[in-house]
Amino acid sequence: MNRLLLQKSQYVLLVWLFMILALSSCSVQYVSRYDEQTEARINDIQRQVETLLQNIELTIGTPEADYANFVDAYKKLRIDAALLNTRAQAIDMNRITIEQSEALIAWLQGLEQLHQEGIASTALLAVPRQQAEQIFVGMLKFELAKKRQFDSAIINEE
Repeated sequence: MNRLLLQKSQYVLLVWLFMILALSSCSVQYVSRYDEQTEARINDIQRQVETLLQNIELTIGTPEADYANFVDAYKKLRIDAALLNTRAQAIDMNRITIEQSEALIAWLQGLEQLHQEGIASTALLAVPRQQAEQIFVGMLKFELAKKRQFDSAIINEE
């Protein structure tokens, strides 16, 4: 009987030790891991947006500035922003990146509507340009923070 109690207590002790070891090697993660493709897509969309804004600015006051001449650029941006949002939604614990990509889509819709109504001066692009910069800086800062977290986790595992 004493031997059975001793074996049972040893078993409980081993289970506790195993749980302590298992839990001590785990880290709590509240956001998704860094995703290289997400960062690349953000950079690509930012490049397209900057190109679009500069092309609009260079043509203001001429017939080339008409919205009709930029339909393809807006279409490509809408598609790429939607793909970024879909990728963000497919990754667990990625709420912030999803919200940021949705903000980008809403911003793009606003810029397109402004362009359809007509942009008579570069001053009308100042606020949309600042907004775009804030969106892209926020998205990249968050992705790079995840990358630093991921890199430090790799270093700690080694």
